[in-house]
Amino acid sequence: MSKVFRSAFLLVRMTLLLSLVAVAVPAAAAGKPFAGKTIRILFVTDPFAFATQKIVDRLQEETGATIQLEVVPYDAVHQKILLNAQQKESAYDAVSVDIVWEGEFCAANALLPLDGLIAASKFDKSDFLEAAWSEAQCQGKQMGIPLQPHPEILWYRKDIFQAKGIKPPETTDELLKIAAQLNDPKSNFYGIAFNGARGQPLGQQVAHFYAAFGQRLFDEKWRPTLDTPDGVRAAKYFMDLKKYAPPDILNMAWDERARQFAQGGAAMVYEWGARSFMAEDPSNSVVSGKVGYVAAPHAPDKPAVTPNGEWSISIPSNVKDQKLAWEFVQWFTGKEQLKELAKAGNSGMPRYSIIRDPELIKMYPVFPAVDAIAQKGQLKDWMRPAIPEWPFLADTFGTVFHEMLSGSITPEQATKKVQEIMVGKMKEDGYKW
Repeated sequence: MSKVFRSAFLLVRMTLLLSLVAVAVPAAAAGKPFAGKTIRILFVTDPFAFATQKIVDRLQEETGATIQLEVVPYDAVHQKILLNAQQKESAYDAVSVDIVWEGEFCAANALLPLDGLIAASKFDKSDFLEAAWSEAQCQGKQMGIPLQPHPEILWYRKDIFQAKGIKPPETTDELLKIAAQLNDPKSNFYGIAFNGARGQPLGQQVAHFYAAFGQRLFDEKWRPTLDTPDGVRAAKYFMDLKKYAPPDILNMAWDERARQFAQGGAAMVYEWGARSFMAEDPSNSVVSGKVGYVAAPHAPDKPAVTPNGEWSISIPSNVKDQKLAWEFVQWFTGKEQLKELAKAGNSGMPRYSIIRDPELIKMYPVFPAVDAIAQKGQLKDWMRPAIPEWPFLADTFGTVFHEMLSGSITPEQATKKVQEIMVGKMKEDGYKW
């Protein structure tokens, strides 16, 4: 082979190799849906965020994106989203939203309605829990995609109940009877734990207990309906529960009540289903494998209803790249990614295919309980209405009822006081009856 021919041959070979490399690079990039993009996310300190933090490196590798994940406490997320809406351009592509903020955020034009994007992309909602899908709406518009529904249910010590031949309670009367039977302060073991901390934690619990006694917070004209016979019954229920609660119940919020139970300090606890990992993780819980889950008890003369909260993932209305944000939201809420989040520790799931997955049910025994409640149509959100005044009402509940639990006022005085405060607030905000 002559030198000229050999040089030409090598030149052609190198050209072919370079062309293959040139083809291979775009092909590899094509397998990464967000290659070269930066995705900015604001999440609350909840299980789905913790799970995302655990696998964010793998998510970046799979997508080719740089994922900037900011995780902050509950009140901070609320404030950041409102402040972000006032800017010319959003600092985030996606944000986590508590459904109780939907009314306030709609009024502030903080979020992008997704209906047009859902229709154009033919996004399939059939796998989502019906209650979860509808709860991410405001005024008939879809404002987010469900990410973490969290019904507040009753966790109970299955091993103790079985040993003593006790059936889990269905009514509030049954719960009180069991709490009294199992309460043992001398052994630092208590009958029941719940949210008793001042402010939002207790405020949420009050709304849920009003629901257990069939009492809505407003009438059809949005006049507060807080000082009623059933409202007083809910207040007295708190006072009865306190007899069988830990001594620090007035400082106990969402995670504290779960930890009390997980460390073997309570027979029962009102708690979000999405936080069941706190009881099922054997490295942090002494009751792992010994926990049962049932619907929230209701008053004997009222229908069964389980309060359902939810975190959805939404897009700010002033987002810079709407197409990129929507494509990411679709991808992140897909079956594959939600299953990865479940495997990483998120025990609150919005898709039937996830809560019915045999592999995941072994990790989260709470899934079948949530599925059963959903199938009965008992998951409801009316006890925490998505109106701009909800945060104020929750704080009012949580402040006034804390006074009641501290012994400063009676249940009758508590319900009367919250009624007077909320009537004044609604009038101030322009409501007329």
